[in-house]
Amino acid sequence: MTSAAIETIASGLENGRLTITSLDDGSGVVLDSDGEQLFSFNVTGLTIVQAIESGDKTVEALSDRLSKRFEVDKERARSDVEGFLSRLAEKL
Repeated sequence: MTSAAIETIASGLENGRLTITSLDDGSGVVLDSDGEQLFSFNVTGLTIVQAIESGDKTVEALSDRLSKRFEVDKERARSDVEGFLSRLAEKL
């Protein structure tokens, strides 16, 4: 499920369906033009989406990025990534 969610997000970013806008406080929004939805993300969620946009296409790579950026252990980062991807995949 999570790899499918990553591919859906990556594909949406590549083909322009999904557009990221970063806000000054580190959070951001993603517009889904096909689904006519607007998603609001905290810093963690935005970091995951931006990491996918820049080429991180596995849960492991995304977890490593979160672990380094927020100085959390890899198990916590993995749990956060999997939870985020699961919730977002339900909406896309």
